[in-house]
Parts: sequence; C-alpha cells; structure tokens
Amino acid sequence: MNKKYILSLIFIWLVSFIGLSQNTYVPDDNFEQALIDLGYDSEPLDDYVPTANIVGVTNLDIQNLSISDLTGIEDFTALTNLNCDTNNLTSLDISQNINLTQLYCRYNSITSLDVSNNTNLNILWVDENQLTTLDVSKNIDLISLITNNNPLNTLDISKNIELNVFSCEGNQLNAIDVSKNIKLNYLNVNYNSLTTLNVSKNTELTSLACGDNLITSLDLTKNQRLEYLFCARIPISSLDVTKNTNLQQLVSGDNQISSLDLSKNTKLKVLWCARNFLSELDLSNNLLLESFLCAHNNLRSLDLTKNKNLREFECDYNPICYVNLKNGNNNSIINYSSIETPNLSCIFVDNVVYSNSNWSRVDPVSNFVTSQSECDAYGNSTPPVDTLNDFIGTSYTLPILSNGNYFTESGGNGTALYAGNVINISQTIYVFSDTGCYTNETSFNVIITQNDYYIPKFFTPNNDGSHDTWQVLDNSNAINFIHIYDRYGKLLKSLLPNSDGWNGIFNGQLMESNDYWYAITLNSGDIIKGHFTLKR
Repeated sequence: MNKKYILSLIFIWLVSFIGLSQNTYVPDDNFEQALIDLGYDSEPLDDYVPTANIVGVTNLDIQNLSISDLTGIEDFTALTNLNCDTNNLTSLDISQNINLTQLYCRYNSITSLDVSNNTNLNILWVDENQLTTLDVSKNIDLISLITNNNPLNTLDISKNIELNVFSCEGNQLNAIDVSKNIKLNYLNVNYNSLTTLNVSKNTELTSLACGDNLITSLDLTKNQRLEYLFCARIPISSLDVTKNTNLQQLVSGDNQISSLDLSKNTKLKVLWCARNFLSELDLSNNLLLESFLCAHNNLRSLDLTKNKNLREFECDYNPICYVNLKNGNNNSIINYSSIETPNLSCIFVDNVVYSNSNWSRVDPVSNFVTSQSECDAYGNSTPPVDTLNDFIGTSYTLPILSNGNYFTESGGNGTALYAGNVINISQTIYVFSDTGCYTNETSFNVIITQNDYYIPKFFTPNNDGSHDTWQVLDNSNAINFIHIYDRYGKLLKSLLPNSDGWNGIFNGQLMESNDYWYAITLNSGDIIKGHFTLKR
C-alpha cells in the first residue's frame, strides 16, 4: 500500500469525522420533528440535527409533543429556558445545560432528576412525575419550586432562601421546614401527611394552602399579610384569624372549629366553612362578602342584612331557625341553597316573588317572607309551657307535664328532672319548652320544711323572676291574715295567706332597701312577729 493511498484514506476519515461532529444525535423522531418545525433542522428525519443551529438557542418550548427521549438536549449549551411539559419522558439529563434558569418538565413520568449542575436555576417546575427524591441544595437562586404530585417523602429547601413560590401539593411529606424561607409569598403543602406546620417566620406570606394534612393547630398571628387561606380537612379545633386583616378568602371546611371570630376581617370576600361545629357566626363587619357556604354546622341563626355583595349562599344541614337575607340586593344572589333545614320556617328576603322564582333549593318547610307578621302567619309562635305553683312541705313529687320538661337551671340547662321524681331539697325548678326555634319557660319554688308555713327572710323585687315578691306560703291553712309594717310601725300592706305577696310598693312608690316587719295571725289566734329584708 503506497503512501498516497494511505493519505487519501486519512483525509476521507477526517472529513467524515468533522462532518459528523457538526451534527447532534437526536434519536427521538418527535423531538427531531419539533426541531424541524422550529426551523433548527430540515427534512427528512435522519436522527441528526446541525449542531450549529442549536448551540445558540436560549429558549426551547417542546411541550405536549409525545417526546420520549431528549437525547441531544446536551448540545443546547446556551439554553436558559426549557419547557418539555406533557411528554412521555422517563428520564432527563440536563447536566450539560448549565445556563438553564427556567426548567418546566411537568406531566411526564420522570423517575430521577439531577439539577446539581444547574446552579443558575430560578424556576423549577417538576409536578406530575414519578420523582422519589429531589436535591435542590445547589440551586440557591431558586425563586419558584413546584413539586406537586410526586412520591417525594422528604424535601429539604433550607438552602433555597430566595424562594418566593413553593408548592409540594400531593407529595408524601411527613414534615417540611420553611423557617429559612422568609421570602415566601405563596406556600402550598396540600395533600401531604404533615402533623405540624410552622409559618411564624414567613411574614411575607399572602397565600397559604395546607389542607388535607394531619395538622392539629395553626398559628397565623405573624402572617398579617395573608390574603388567601385554605386549611380544609385538617383536624384543627380552633382558628384565630383576627390578626389577618388582609384576608380575602378563607376556606376552612371539614375541620373541628366551634367558634370563628371574623370581626377584624373586613376585606373578606369568600368564606367556606362547611362541616364544622359552629353554633353562631357574626358577619356584620364583612361587608364585602360575596360567597358564603356554611353547610353541616350547628348554626341557629344568620343575619346577612349587611352583606349586600352576597352572590352565593348555602346553609344546608343546619338546625337553623332564623335567616335574614333582606339586604336590599337579593338580585345578586345567583346560587342559593337551604335544603335539610327542618327548623327554618321563615327566610326573610327582599322580594318573595323573586326568591320563589329564582331560588329552588329550599327545604319544604321553609317560606320566604318580608316581615315578622308574615312569618307569624305560618304558625311560628312561643310554645305553651305548664305553670306550677310554689310548694312548701316535707317532700314534693313532680307531677306529669303536658307542655315542657323539668330542669334544675334556666334555659333547659342543669340536670333534667322527670315526673315522679321526689324532691327533698329546697330549690327552684324550671319547666322549659323548646320547639327547636322557639322556647318558653316557667319556674316554681319547692321549699322543703317540717313547718306548716314558710316565711321568707328577704326578697328582691327587680322583675328577674326570682324572689320578686315577699310571699308567705301556708301549707296547712294555718294562717288567717298577714300585716306588713315599716320600722316606724306604719301599716304598708295586708295580705291573705297564699296570696301573690308584697311587691315592695306602697301608694305607687318603690320602698327603699331596708328591713320591714310582719305580724301573722294564725287561725288559732296566735300572732307571729318578725322582720325581713327588701333588697334592690
């Protein structure tokens, strides 16, 4: 073989090598077709793209093109922005793309991602993949990180102190520490297994979503810039938002909250608090409220007369008795519902005809009305309750009641008593009647004594229903008549036994707090004298 021939072979090999080195291998036809469509290659598909055409590309948008392999991306050395969302990728090697500042690779099936060489990244969105680990400790310039719906069970963002947006919704995290991320403005940790969340250092937060976790307490007193709060489906029993005066949207359904003070949240527009234990709710200061959903609570009444911006209202499944929607702007309410509210007879509205025509989700027992007189016409009134006389004696057996139930305290409180119970201790017993929305009550005194009569030592005529008169009780018809005197011996009142007693008035004038004297003449002719006290 002569020298000239050998030199010819070497020349041909060099030309071939140089030609190949000027092309980038792109084996995925969908990727190459995308580059053809972008003008970086030409037909036909041959698995190669001229390297010179791609080395200077800074922005590459190849989302939703069924790409399975991004081999060739390594030669996009100037690339700063890569969007390969919604493809069929299972792996992604961007170790050579050191100029990347933005990477979007959502909605793929990527199982691992190494971003340790991409120290210039400030946006990284990897949601809806199959990542089990993600190390972002080298990406200290990140301002936005979204890892939603990946099987991540740990994630350390302590080095990412520039983070402004962080979302890890639907991961498998048991804990997340955001104490170093003091610049966070948006934080979403929904659908994890977090038991605690400390956001006391995140004073710049305007949006917080922490629903569907195992968090039992939530301290938001330092988050005074908060505008949006989603904390649904976490087992918290209390929620203090009095410091969050910028709050505009509050979603706190499916908690265990029994009280909620919204008096300071004057910017509130959305309140969703269904499935809690709320028994009362004052919305008189929330004048901007537009959407209010409170189904499945223990609410008894709602006054929405000041909420003129209301467009959506739902109070289903409440023992509610009173709803007043007469705010002068009922035409704005496009979504109304009050089903399964068997105690709600009357709903106060601006216009009965309009409400009947436009609001169909109403319990069959409910009626739209514009006034209390219209409501009364539907049979809403104070329920009857039995009245029993005071008793004096050695013991008392409670009789059967026709209307009401016995209790040891007013308002249906204290211990319940029943017909047939024997009373051996002096006390006031209350008969309480409750129809769910309307109540009525009477009371009577049981005085247990071995004497034939009872002479009270004081009375307090203040119309509170207790000891309002000085009344001598004659249990055995032993008394003939009673005289009451002032301290100077002036006769003020004469009474028959078991009368209504003395109310502390003489000649139309209220007598002063003082001691007064009595003389009780018995049927036997004996006279009993003593004194008692009038207290005002």
